[in-house]
Amino acid sequence: MKKKLPLFLLLVSLLNNKASIAQSSASTLDVVSWNIEWFGSASNGPSDDNLQEINVKKVMRFLDADLYGLVEVVDTMRMRRLVDSLDKSIYGYIISPYCTQATAPSGAAWLSGQKMAFVYRKSIFSNVTTRGLMRNSSNANVNFASGRFPFMLSATVTIDGISKNMNFIVLHAKAGDTQADYNKRLGGAQELKDTLDAEFSTTNNYIIGDFNDALNTSIYLGASVSSYQPIIVDSTDSDHYKSITIPLANAGQTSMINFPNVIDNHVISNEVEPFYVLNSAQIRTDVLSIIPDYITAHNTSDHYPVFSKYSLAGIITGLPTVNPNEFGIKVSPNPFTQDVTITATKTLTNVQLRLVNIQGQVINTQSLGMITAGSAVHPVFPSIPPGIYFLQAETKQYRTTMKLAHF
Repeated sequence: MKKKLPLFLLLVSLLNNKASIAQSSASTLDVVSWNIEWFGSASNGPSDDNLQEINVKKVMRFLDADLYGLVEVVDTMRMRRLVDSLDKSIYGYIISPYCTQATAPSGAAWLSGQKMAFVYRKSIFSNVTTRGLMRNSSNANVNFASGRFPFMLSATVTIDGISKNMNFIVLHAKAGDTQADYNKRLGGAQELKDTLDAEFSTTNNYIIGDFNDALNTSIYLGASVSSYQPIIVDSTDSDHYKSITIPLANAGQTSMINFPNVIDNHVISNEVEPFYVLNSAQIRTDVLSIIPDYITAHNTSDHYPVFSKYSLAGIITGLPTVNPNEFGIKVSPNPFTQDVTITATKTLTNVQLRLVNIQGQVINTQSLGMITAGSAVHPVFPSIPPGIYFLQAETKQYRTTMKLAHF
């Protein structure tokens, strides 16, 4: 339930959260969602708007993510200044052209309303478009806080030469712990799932943001399951979704500074699951290392950022990634025309290989077992067209990736 979190439990939660913080990487897609609590509002949220802006910038620089899904953006000029100060040549941003009680920026509630926004790294995001989902639905208008419809950014994401078309949907759901609030979230979740199944059944979909309810339970005490059950329940259909933040909730963590639930979540479609780096979902309480009074002064937000990362090459394990030399492997020739030779510089056991094309599709997998130091093996790959490929090698301790050119 959504109630004050005792100090002792809060400290325990923070210690648990800090146990294994996932860090950003140039070779992965790093995604953050964050409720920045009435950002820039003159009458709500942190009292010092200038300090809040400074602290939000500190956190975003610290996280160094590729995509931020933000909610509760009030002052759009402050948001523009924030992105400019991060470096507008590196980041772009888009703010939802609607919010509660305002269907457009010309609406009376626009200036003081909580809006959603995306901040994205321009070097890896291209063909960027946005749209509000279900904006013509009167039911969705009511269920999503009188017009705070889910906001979707679609783009081509390219990392290490691999490109994927992806949809990122940021939510700022109806708040409250009453039955009426629960029913609105439930209705909104069902309509969102139906819409995604009908229009985006085979695409890479991410649902991130402030769900205003837990996914492993509900803040409404009269319910035994989450209001997002239509989305996160184990599904047998082909259009199922998986919450990668439920394990954090089950571990007793919290995504807020004053309440015990994980209400800020990341949910991915089955198409995205092969790219998710296992155990990378984290509630980033390590922001306390750069803003020590984040909790006590409540000067930035009452929510923590939530983080997850993805390998477009399809590396889905949580093993440490090392370079080929440290891993103990050499591949020659490169470029190659037909066959390659893998030479081990140290004894490796339980070696697994994957050959992946530039679209991220796994072309071939092989199990090599043990390779003794100084020995060489000659994996046999199927006939493949010329192009760029990635050879992934993995043991139970480490993994590495080598870029190969085939002529």
